[in-house]
Amino acid sequence: MITKSIKYGIALILAYFIIANIAIYISSMQKPIKNADTLVILGAQVINTPAIASSTLAERLNIAINYLQNNPQTKVVVCGGQGKNESATEASVMAQYLIEKGIDANRIYQEDKSTRTAQQFIYANRILPLGKTVVVTNDFHLLRSLMLAKRSGINEVSGLAAPLDLTKRDKYIALIREPLALANSWLFDHPSDSTPPENQLPSQPSN
Repeated sequence: MITKSIKYGIALILAYFIIANIAIYISSMQKPIKNADTLVILGAQVINTPAIASSTLAERLNIAINYLQNNPQTKVVVCGGQGKNESATEASVMAQYLIEKGIDANRIYQEDKSTRTAQQFIYANRILPLGKTVVVTNDFHLLRSLMLAKRSGINEVSGLAAPLDLTKRDKYIALIREPLALANSWLFDHPSDSTPPENQLPSQPSN
């Protein structure tokens, strides 16, 4: 009986991972709305000193640049604070990357306090009313990000996925990690605008 229960448990876990990864893949294939009010680029690790974008973050930024070039009225919020092993905020590195690639600094707003996906939309919306929003992140991360954006009160939202190369180790880690993160966020992440006032951010573009 115990052996049979273990087998059923393992089968259910495997089924969840398969279904979750299928849902993640389907979500990553969606097309973003055109002429969005705001593009929100979610942060990822920055490396080195001085800090530069990791390859995963650069993929997000490059696909965002293409959207911004084709939708010149869209503003952009770059999100991400400074982690323990980072020499600068993710937002500042992202803003500099966009500027160096020709995006007008007056279109770029920095949200540099968040350390989790569940915080980024709340904080970004304080800087700039997001309106019709396109969320940019890597393909494996998009389903969870859109769920959290909607829970944060952003109703007119679509996604733009930066595909992570199958040759990269991070892609295979994500096949295991992201279904777990998705379940955790679904159960426990319910963002609200009740974050303490000291986290209120200024509304201003990058300089």
